[in-house]
Amino acid sequence: MNKSSDDNIEMDKDKDINSEGENSKDNVSEATDPDENSPSSDDDSQEIDGGAKKNEDEPKETESERYLRLAAEFDNYKKRTAREFGELISRANMELLKSLVEIADNFDRAIAAQSDGNNFDAYRKGVELTYDQLVNLLKRENVTPIEAIGELFDPNCHEALMQEDSDDFEEGLICKEIQKGYRINDRILRHSRVVVSRGSKTDEQEEEK
Repeated sequence: MNKSSDDNIEMDKDKDINSEGENSKDNVSEATDPDENSPSSDDDSQEIDGGAKKNEDEPKETESERYLRLAAEFDNYKKRTAREFGELISRANMELLKSLVEIADNFDRAIAAQSDGNNFDAYRKGVELTYDQLVNLLKRENVTPIEAIGELFDPNCHEALMQEDSDDFEEGLICKEIQKGYRINDRILRHSRVVVSRGSKTDEQEEEK
């Protein structure tokens, strides 16, 4: 009876020792295993492959859609360029108009001076100064008058209104200027309106003889 109980006690001890050894092995294996929550290289590669696959799955732009997109972008570019150019012209016009307003003020002063008295010389001088101011403004904007009187008629910058006899100018030369013409830089702003000489009438009569 006592021997049997002793054997049972020894068997229980062996079981406890074996269970402790297994527990220690489990603890060692858990310590050596990597953290389950930390990302692995396999997971990273799977994510990259998944992202690439997602991009491949996205619908590609067709040729017609690409054409429509480029057309819309070009239309927006044209509108923006036109708007910027319009703003630039508007600012330039404002500066020019400000200068013209100052000239108009001087004309008002000249007219007011004439109405206050009979000093015609002072009035004339005021008008001349205002005219000079206007001419200087035109020069500043690269606007210059076209030479006409005594020049050979040039249809590129002159407009002939008529011909008449002239003892002072040879045939084909401009003998009168009806309206002054102007050019801006190398471009014609307005043609000169002129009368062209036919030459001397006496010369024609001598040729007829």
